[in-house]
Amino acid sequence: MANPNQGPANGADALESARNYRRRLVLGFSLFMIFFVFYMGAAVIQTPVCRTLASLPCLGMPLGLFLSMMIFPVSWAIIVVFFLKWR
Repeated sequence: MANPNQGPANGADALESARNYRRRLVLGFSLFMIFFVFYMGAAVIQTPVCRTLASLPCLGMPLGLFLSMMIFPVSWAIIVVFFLKWR
């Protein structure tokens, strides 16, 4: 059975709860879109059509390799931002 004391007590609390939910929803989708664009950009740069762009030097390695290696650190940074802003 649900506990009647768990929900918002009044309309102001319900409004604040809805505002927090909306803020968290926007945060989650925004961070997902940032990661998705980065991931797809890294994948597109590695296609044969973008071979010249992928072979540009970046920190002593080809740009395509650098972006591939940066996928995990970028995702970890996004996770850290997510948990810090979730509060």
